[in-house]
Amino acid sequence: MEPESGYVPMKTKRILIPVREQLFEQIKELILTNVYRPGQIIQIEKLAQEFGVSATPIREALIRLEGAGFLNLIPNKGVMIGEIHEKDIRDTWEARRLLEPYAGRLAAMYSLEPQIHRLQANARQILTGPFDFDLYTKTDIEVHELFYSHMENTLLRETIQRVHQMSMRMRYFAENISHIHNDVVEEVTNEHIAILNALEAHDPDKTAETIQCHLTNGERRTLKAIASE
Repeated sequence: MEPESGYVPMKTKRILIPVREQLFEQIKELILTNVYRPGQIIQIEKLAQEFGVSATPIREALIRLEGAGFLNLIPNKGVMIGEIHEKDIRDTWEARRLLEPYAGRLAAMYSLEPQIHRLQANARQILTGPFDFDLYTKTDIEVHELFYSHMENTLLRETIQRVHQMSMRMRYFAENISHIHNDVVEEVTNEHIAILNALEAHDPDKTAETIQCHLTNGERRTLKAIASE
């Protein structure tokens, strides 16, 4: 049976996902991983051609991305990917320091051993094997998802997720321009291991402490890298 017009079937699930939703997620990922770089101007027609769709669903996805703070629509030109400034970094990490340690305290009360053990194995692989950016980003995202994925407060969960996504773009941009990339990856991964160990021990205080330390170091690393650009 042919899919309905305007929908594309996902291969891994037998459901139909609107094209504009897929575009939103795909373009957001390209922004978060800095394939589309801060300050870059992209024409809507170019995006439509790149994704093989008409301009209409592209515009719908871009409007949502603008509302989420990832880009700015420019009349008759296209879009400009949001730039990264020192104030953006400080504001984002201030929000993270308020939200994530609290979420981590709650997460320490859950039995998350299967996820924790898998992520610990990923972290060891990152430290000992050749660098795998996809594994690094996937592990980073999933470690932080442990903090809030089980929260019953939908508003708080979605707020933490959005703030963390904004910080990812800043961090990966900073790490890519850093002259000590390998050292940064090692530091971040060891901090993740400390957080995972605290969660495994079901120690709320230690979990909050290790998250707070990770966030303080992350802000410092990001500001330092941006300043050296």
